[in-house]
Amino acid sequence: MIKIDTLTIFEFRGIRALTLSLNRKNFAVCGPNGTGKSGVVDALEFVLTGTISRLMGKGRGDLSIKDHAAHVDCQKSPEKAFVEAVVWISSLNKTVKARRTVKSPSALELTPDTPEARAVFRQLEAHPEIALSRREIIRFVLTEPGQRAKDVQALLKLDQLETMRTRLQKIANAAENTAKTAKNARGTMRDDLVRAMDIVEATHTNILEAANKRRAIVGLAPLPSLGIDVSLRDGLATVEAGLPSRINKAAAKSDIEAAASSVKFRVLGTFPTRLAEARSAVKLLQVDESMLNAVLRDDFLKTALELYDGELCPVCDTPKSLEEITAIVNAKRKKLEDVKVLREKAETAISPVQEALDEDYAFARTVYPYAKQLVGADELQAIADFGKALKEASDTLQAFLPLDKTIAILAQLPSADGFLDVVKKIEAAVDALPEPSDQDAARDYLLTAQLRLEALGKAQATARTAEDRATKARRVFDIYKQASNAALEKVYDDVQANFADLYRRINADDESAFEAKLTPSFGKLGFGVDFYGRGFFPPGAYHSEGHQDSMGLCLYLALMRHLLGGGFTFAVLDDVLMSVDAGHRREVSKLLRAEFPDTQFVLTTHDKAWLKFMSTTELVKKEGTVHFRKWTVDDGPTIWAKGDIWDEMRNLADDDDVPGAAALLRRSLEHLSSEFCEALRARVEFSVDGHYDLGDLLDPAIGQMKSLYKDARQAATSWQDIDRIVVIEAREKAFDDAVNEAKVEQWQINPSVHYNEWANLQKSEFLVVVDAFETLCTLFKCDVCRVLIEVSPSRGKREYLQCLCGKVKLSFMKKPKVLPA
Repeated sequence: MIKIDTLTIFEFRGIRALTLSLNRKNFAVCGPNGTGKSGVVDALEFVLTGTISRLMGKGRGDLSIKDHAAHVDCQKSPEKAFVEAVVWISSLNKTVKARRTVKSPSALELTPDTPEARAVFRQLEAHPEIALSRREIIRFVLTEPGQRAKDVQALLKLDQLETMRTRLQKIANAAENTAKTAKNARGTMRDDLVRAMDIVEATHTNILEAANKRRAIVGLAPLPSLGIDVSLRDGLATVEAGLPSRINKAAAKSDIEAAASSVKFRVLGTFPTRLAEARSAVKLLQVDESMLNAVLRDDFLKTALELYDGELCPVCDTPKSLEEITAIVNAKRKKLEDVKVLREKAETAISPVQEALDEDYAFARTVYPYAKQLVGADELQAIADFGKALKEASDTLQAFLPLDKTIAILAQLPSADGFLDVVKKIEAAVDALPEPSDQDAARDYLLTAQLRLEALGKAQATARTAEDRATKARRVFDIYKQASNAALEKVYDDVQANFADLYRRINADDESAFEAKLTPSFGKLGFGVDFYGRGFFPPGAYHSEGHQDSMGLCLYLALMRHLLGGGFTFAVLDDVLMSVDAGHRREVSKLLRAEFPDTQFVLTTHDKAWLKFMSTTELVKKEGTVHFRKWTVDDGPTIWAKGDIWDEMRNLADDDDVPGAAALLRRSLEHLSSEFCEALRARVEFSVDGHYDLGDLLDPAIGQMKSLYKDARQAATSWQDIDRIVVIEAREKAFDDAVNEAKVEQWQINPSVHYNEWANLQKSEFLVVVDAFETLCTLFKCDVCRVLIEVSPSRGKREYLQCLCGKVKLSFMKKPKVLPA
């Protein structure tokens, strides 16, 4: 897709002004923590995508690009803060200049600006995952299956599958809930009809038989059958075809008796036992309500590992190792899983209680019309208040949270005493009504039965429609589930095979038979890895942090290869191998170089050993490296080997800070000496912890340079190359003079004492030391190209001592001796 030629950063994040030449090659940014490496990563992500993941997403609080991407001293002028990159677009075979300002992150400036170039950048904006940090590695490897599915699908641009799945599942669940409500309403209407008609069951035969019996009493012909156009009251006088003008005494007595019986059920039968079970089940959860809220709110546990920066807990800001924070989070997640089980049991126990309340509410609505005609306003209000209390209690139990409200409802259901008192008054009033004649009773019977039959018909139609929708919604969901799972399984099969192969390449020494399983189940993605043939386990179960890091990197590479194919030409790896051991870092370097030769990697690290592996495997060339040595808020990062360190030492000394200048001189010489030793292939006494001080490095570098000049002079002598001998001798003398001036040999007796004594020198004395060492260090470089003189080749038999431009090129090849005939 793209590669970077140059990157210019101005007043952006912690960088004041910096230009890096990447030259479409792999590039490494090295430096201690806090020297500005992350600013380069943020700049690349910003100019290519318009985003900075470090300032966006969950857990970032009030952070934003517009407010915090500019340098702290440039916040009031965000239009001055910009990142500019010269980008080569492989598909177009052309170079464009891209520029974004913090003031308008989404406004991409392109030169030249063409539709084709903008299309490429739109694709980049759709793939901000070009930058991988350890945070993302943890997100892929150490996360719960549901979140992993979302993250991986988002990376593969399959997140719309999850969005559609969620929507279809919500539709299916909502349709089933609606069907359940409609089914309950149908049951209530059927019960009302059965009571009004005094029949055993609401069958066509029973309804028709009971209705025709009453029709005969009022002198109407029997109905041959029931149907949509058939009414039980057909033939009654028109004025009597509406609602009954008086109360149907028989139906009223039946309804009132049923209402009283339903309410009294709370203290009778099995209801008290069910209520106690519900209270007990919910109380088990009361102490864990915060965990339950986390289930509903997608609590911070789902992002805790994602936000872990490798040092501090993202919640309490205390130092935590990966093992510690993983153990804490996993323990809480285990607790959360237990709570989910308890919640399901509690909701199951609450269900019959809620259904009883809903039934009482339905009876309150049934009794209310009788109360309007038979009792006063106060009694009518008591029924209304009771119905309202029942509805609120049912809604509280349905909501389940907050738990204190649910427990309060279960501890004290709405009192039915007032309702029962009113029911008794209504019952007495009904009993006091005059007994109707047989014809009046039959007429009232038919009118009431027809009203309730119509209500049942509507409820049945609603229930059928709801059940049909629920069945179709669930069927659509199931079909989608099967089809998308099949497609995802194919994707994951490809990815897991490539992932396992990459991981085996890195760990061939001890896991050459490694296998992995990405197991999708709808809405989840299980990740099992082989552990030495003992079975498949989650990556965090038995594998070390180093293995987990390399797994995360391999999974990322496999996903990007699947996603972009040949378009995977650029990636930023931000300190992703902090805990991988040295041997496997070398294999990682070899893997990146061999498997992704067309991808430009920008890598950051604070570990010099990791940088050495990149260099020795030729993943990164020497010219493709920048070393940050320090960072200040005023100046941003300072780069090694720019010549400014000597001026900085002199400035510190001029400010009477000789101790500070001495410390800088020692650090600088340690860094430069390590470079000299590498360039000259000097032998350095091995240190098991990989730490070398100035005494370990400078003396071998000086000794090696002297030895190389001697070998080169002897080779020239064998050829009797007088001109070359003169040049070498001049270089030897200049080098020896510089060494003597710096008095290096004198410090071999006890170098640490003399190095530390620099801090006690007077300013004038110390400046002499600075001048001497600057002169000495310059003699390790070519005075034309300013590049280190180095032994070529870097391995095997030495052939030349040379610089980059060719001015220095001294051969070690001696003239072959002529054997006597």
